[in-house]
Amino acid sequence: MKLMHFLNQPIALKGLAIVLWIASSLLAMFAINGAVDVGTTIYAAFWARGELYGEAYRGAVALRWAIFLPGSVLALIAIIGNAEYQFRRFNTPGAWRLFGYILGAEAGILLLAAML
Repeated sequence: MKLMHFLNQPIALKGLAIVLWIASSLLAMFAINGAVDVGTTIYAAFWARGELYGEAYRGAVALRWAIFLPGSVLALIAIIGNAEYQFRRFNTPGAWRLFGYILGAEAGILLLAAML
């Protein structure tokens, strides 16, 4: 799609796409934190042995970074990829379906974090 084709679309659809893209970007940041908390909770439940500090603490900090860094890169790829996909295939069923997939995955991660 060219820029002129995007600009000729109805303003309501462009506004909806921008609002959904911003919402999915913000939810991705919260989902990263939720995934890190889930990983740390699972680690503490099975391998920490009730120790407050020491080896278990250092392991939990390392695990948080091991989840946070790749998760941040994946979220950045998803945010930029979603924006590019929306720009190139605006107002097609596949573009709106992609929003649904991304928002569903982020909501699933947040629900899992809320349940633990």
